Amino acid sequence: MLSSHYSCQRGKEFFSQGEWEKVVICYSKAINLNPQQVEFYVQKAEAFLQLCDFQSAVLNLRKAYSLSSAKEEYVERMAFIIYLQGQCLFDQEVYWDALESFTRASELQPDNSLYRRRSIACLAALNRYHDCFRLVNEELDQDSKNPDLYILRAKLHEHFCRATLCYQDVQEAIALEPRHEEAQILMQRLLKRAQQAKNQAMNKALKGNLKDALLKITFAIENSPFDAGYFIFRGTLHRRVKDFNSAIDDYLKATELCEEEGAVAMEAQRQLLLTYNDFAVHCYTQGFFEEAVLLLNKALKGEKNEKGLYVNRGDCLFRLGELTFALADYQQALELSPMDFSLRRRVGMLLDELGLQEHKKYQRAVYCFSGAIESNPRLPHYYLHRAKSRLFLQDEMSAKEDVIIALLLDPENDAVLPVMTSLFPGQPIQDIISSKIAEVAKTILERKLQACPYSNSRAKLKWYGEASGHRSAKVVLKI
Repeated sequence: MLSSHYSCQRGKEFFSQGEWEKVVICYSKAINLNPQQVEFYVQKAEAFLQLCDFQSAVLNLRKAYSLSSAKEEYVERMAFIIYLQGQCLFDQEVYWDALESFTRASELQPDNSLYRRRSIACLAALNRYHDCFRLVNEELDQDSKNPDLYILRAKLHEHFCRATLCYQDVQEAIALEPRHEEAQILMQRLLKRAQQAKNQAMNKALKGNLKDALLKITFAIENSPFDAGYFIFRGTLHRRVKDFNSAIDDYLKATELCEEEGAVAMEAQRQLLLTYNDFAVHCYTQGFFEEAVLLLNKALKGEKNEKGLYVNRGDCLFRLGELTFALADYQQALELSPMDFSLRRRVGMLLDELGLQEHKKYQRAVYCFSGAIESNPRLPHYYLHRAKSRLFLQDEMSAKEDVIIALLLDPENDAVLPVMTSLFPGQPIQDIISSKIAEVAKTILERKLQACPYSNSRAKLKWYGEASGHRSAKVVLKI
């Protein structure tokens, strides 16, 4: 026992002097004399550690562990020494052996995140990125507030060309540590890459290469997935290639990303409405009228002062046979643009159709035909239809005025003759045209034409009998 004590004392002296080989010799002698003394193994292990003989250090600590009741202390020390061994191997680029050391250290101390992360570094150095990615995810499950882990995973996403996920992880890291240098550098790289792709997309779009332009702007969005302007641009490209569903998705995403009252939000909303309209027109041309109406309903929720939307929906409703609703849309459009001749023409056409459908409801039919005439007083068949309805109402005088106006507007109209025969039996056309009722009819027509807001010409009409090539004035209408 005295000899072991002496060897221990000598070992301590050499320890303080940094004579590590002599320390090992002294404690080896002490262990031979007293193999149950835990301290001897511990000190010998420390000496081996200083000599970078990691395996011998671990062996001595393992012996101390087996003899001592304070086992946790020695487990921690063994794990640390194995970690140091792994770090030395890593610095020497012996990655497989380093990975084995870090793995052993982690097994001894599973809660030590440093050891696990060094394993991740080894896997990355060995190009085992999938295993690396799995371990990083496990680390983040346990420590979701560590910006370094997010950056590590972001780099892995970048390696796998998953730019959007890379961006999201960088964003998480910056949220946790706004001045994180590596995160800022990676973010700038992503944004620069996105801007370059956007510029390339614009150049290709200008050259008409829309397919490649879409690929480029999609790449830009992957690298900067929260830039509303990129989604608006891609939506425009989708619209140009008639991929309306994708365009709508992009515009909706853009509106989510920007401030409600900002200029970008207004542009996104405007483009969305245009896309609804374009999609509706496309559906209309394909015969999908109900789908077109639904799309225009969405557009009108966002924009109630665009006449074109009402006109297009009215056209669809007309094709679906919903004449009353179609008329309401045309009239709404006309309120927004009272001088639009095409709108008045549509209203007139629709009112005429409604009048024809009013079976045996002659008063209602007259009302519809009168509305058609007010909208477009130049079409003779509106007057002719009203004349027939007025006959059923026994309003013969008004019916005569209408049929004369129809004849004045279109002397070659064969449909006028049967009605004229009914109203003016046995009378020559020239006598009818020269009658007082014809003068009244001419005055009524001239007033309507002069009051017509879309008429650009006030030239006097060439009445029946004044134009060359007309029917003979001597024709007599027969019953």
